[in-house]
Parts: sequence; C-alpha cells; structure tokens
Amino acid sequence: MNVSGTSRRSAGVLAALLLAAGLGTPSATAAEAPLQVMSWNMCGSQRSTWHCEGTGTPQQKIDVVKGQVRDQGVRAVLLQEVCEDDLTSLMSQLGPEWTKSFAPYQWSQGASGKWNSRCGEDTGRADRIGTAIVLKGQMRDPREYPTTQPYVGQQRPFQCATSAESQVRLCNVHLSPLGSNPDHPTWDYRDDQLKEIKAVVKTFPRTVFGGDFNALSPDSPNDKDAWVWPAGLYTTNPDFDGGYRECDQTGHARTGRATHGSGAKIDYLFSSELRQGCTVTDTPFSDHHVLVESLTVRPVPQVVRAAKAAG
Repeated sequence: MNVSGTSRRSAGVLAALLLAAGLGTPSATAAEAPLQVMSWNMCGSQRSTWHCEGTGTPQQKIDVVKGQVRDQGVRAVLLQEVCEDDLTSLMSQLGPEWTKSFAPYQWSQGASGKWNSRCGEDTGRADRIGTAIVLKGQMRDPREYPTTQPYVGQQRPFQCATSAESQVRLCNVHLSPLGSNPDHPTWDYRDDQLKEIKAVVKTFPRTVFGGDFNALSPDSPNDKDAWVWPAGLYTTNPDFDGGYRECDQTGHARTGRATHGSGAKIDYLFSSELRQGCTVTDTPFSDHHVLVESLTVRPVPQVVRAAKAAG
C-alpha cells in the first residue's frame, strides 16, 4: 500500500502526541476490547496491629487474584495491603507477560523521620507492605503522586501507571482513615487527599482509579462524613458534572453494595470509560470484598483532535 508523505506526517504527529501524553499508540483492538479491572485490599499484613489474623495464608490470597484473572478475565489489578514478597510470588505465578509497580506504606515519627512499614512484626518478616498495580502486558510511567499525609503516623501512597495494552491510566487509592495521626486523632485527611487525587486523575484522558477509600459513600444514610467527597468526583450525572461513575453505582445514587466485613461500602472503582458491569465478591481471605469492573475503552478525542490540528 502506498502511503503519502502527508499521511505519514499525520501518523507521526499522532504517535508523538500520544507518546508525549504517556499513552503510546493505541491499536483498534485494544481500544475496542473490554477491560476488566480488579481492586482488592488483601489484608496481607502479619503484624497484629493490622488485624489480618484469620484471613488465610499468602498463597490463599494469591489464589484469589489468580482466580479472578482466570474466571473474570482480569487484566489490571489494584492491590492494597500487599506484602512485597507475596507480590513477587504472585508475579511468578501469573507469568512473564505480567508487570507490576509497588509503593510502600511508611510510618512517620515527624521530626524523627520515617521508615518503610514491615509486613511482619519487628522480629518477623522484614519485607515491605504497600500497594501495587499489576498489569497484563507492558506498563508505562509508573509513579507516585504526593498527597497530604499525617505528619505522625501511617502514610499511604497514591500511585498510577499506564497500561500499554489499553492505554488507560490506572491509579491505586488508599485513603487515611480518621484517627491516622495518633497525636491528633480528630484530624481528617480524606478531604484533602480526595481533592488532590481528583486534580491528578482529571489530567488523564482515560483513567480508572480505585481502592480502599476508608469512607462511606456520600449517599449512604449512615454517612456523617459525606463532606469529605469533593464536588465533581463521585458523579450523579457525568454528562452534567464531569465526574466519574462508580463500579457499583445504580442510577444517580452514590452508593452500592457493601465491600467490607462490617457491612459498609468503603472500596470503590471509578472510571472515565463506559461501564459494562460490576461484581462484588466476598472472600474469607480478607476483611474486604473483591471488586471487578468491566469497561469499554473509548478513543481519546483530545489527542485525536490535537493530531488533526497539527496535521
């Protein structure tokens, strides 16, 4: 097939713009195929203060992830409270076509400094515990973004990475629960963190972000802290307010099925893409349920329009 110089230049401009956006060049198949995204707080810690006792062995937790990959066709996984050695074992069992990005939790003592949180007790496992993004296929631009954290106490990362296959920017959330700062137990960091997360994800043409928000949904009748949710994030109408629809949202109601053993919904998956379905699966191997969202990934009109203008 003969390709004109103008066509080649236009294609080159589009590729350059996509690469500049950290998206690469999307294939038609990747853009049209459904994307299955999983989020799960594994409760993988072996420290007694994390209260994960009785939730199964590391291999049983790994088998939950592998089961979702096998049965639900999951190709992107957002994990919270995963121990680094267990993540290494998971990657080995998934196979070489899978990639990962790990971000550790850290404990801060204020002026005395901070250090990475351990999976086990001080005399037990010394590998780190944190959050992870796991993708089938290549990963681009994995990085952490700063959010407001307790000056003293447990600090939790906010990390993102782009799937080279789907060209979607995936972000892993674990908000600080009320009481995270032992010196100031009434201080709430979730409102600042959600505003900062919203500002980050709004810069991505296509995104999925989710995890353990440690917050009830804003339309829950028991939610006295609905004020922590910023306007334009948890949408009632994305065509009107520009926000994001949640995996288990029905109609305009900003709520869904319970995701925690307490009977509360505190885990979420939000996306800019077209939602096709959502499953919420209880498991004895964590105090959190497994969320899986099926999405249809759309083209990126902003990049396409820019390429046309440049051509």
